[in-house]
Amino acid sequence: MSEELKRDFEIGEEIGRGRFGVVHRCAARATGEPYAVKSVDRSRLSDDLDRSLAALEPKLAQLAAAGNPGVVQVHAVYEEDAWTHMVMDLCTGPDLLDWVRLRCGQPVPEPDAADVVAQIAEALAICHRRGVAHRDIKPDNVLLDASGDGPPRVRLADFGSAAWVGDGLSAEGLVGTPHYVAPEVIAGGEYDEKADVWSAGVVMYVLLTGGVLPFGGETASDVFAAVLRGNLRFPPRLFSGVSPAAKDLMRRMMCRDVYRRFSAEQVLMHPWIVSGGGSRDAVQPT
Repeated sequence: MSEELKRDFEIGEEIGRGRFGVVHRCAARATGEPYAVKSVDRSRLSDDLDRSLAALEPKLAQLAAAGNPGVVQVHAVYEEDAWTHMVMDLCTGPDLLDWVRLRCGQPVPEPDAADVVAQIAEALAICHRRGVAHRDIKPDNVLLDASGDGPPRVRLADFGSAAWVGDGLSAEGLVGTPHYVAPEVIAGGEYDEKADVWSAGVVMYVLLTGGVLPFGGETASDVFAAVLRGNLRFPPRLFSGVSPAAKDLMRRMMCRDVYRRFSAEQVLMHPWIVSGGGSRDAVQPT
């Protein structure tokens, strides 16, 4: 651990571990305020893409989080020869995947689902305006503050796969999680921030079905093939009670044609979002 980090924060127990690093609970020595610190050992990253992502994460996470209530805030970054340490909000609630699983297969009611999707879209819209594409939107990376009544407060986490897409630049590389990744990412070549909107559309589908994914397969290759076909279906056994407006929004978020796919800003203006998921007839004209 960095001596500067240990000077400013008391490091506690490990609370998480991922492909790139480990997360510990910590507390500011000056105030006692609790935080989480993510530590990445860059010397263990042998892949050029992984090294590039690890180097970019602190910068892009700070850019995405500043003044953005829908993103886990980054409070300090400590760099040393081999390690990077990011001190972030300590999120004690469940993630969206846990929240869906707790429903034991029951779909999330449309008003609650609309609230969650709106919060994700609002957070993404700010990220995208700042030139940051998250590239790994999935329920595991959506953290919740589920205290109190009503829908939870949503915050995006883990910018370890993020890319800079500002100044007219594009992203490239197969990054993300198979069931949630957009077809243009799988196809190769360059792509932009609308890949996040596709992933958010998959999240919306999962919410409204109680955990069912729109594109499946036995292996990652099978899933990628299904995503590339992009045959979005709404089986009656799962969607008989889902409004036409909700289906319309999912079609626009998971549209294979990137130019026709909604931006995060357009998602926020869709009637299903504006009505709070309460209208069964508010469908935009094509």
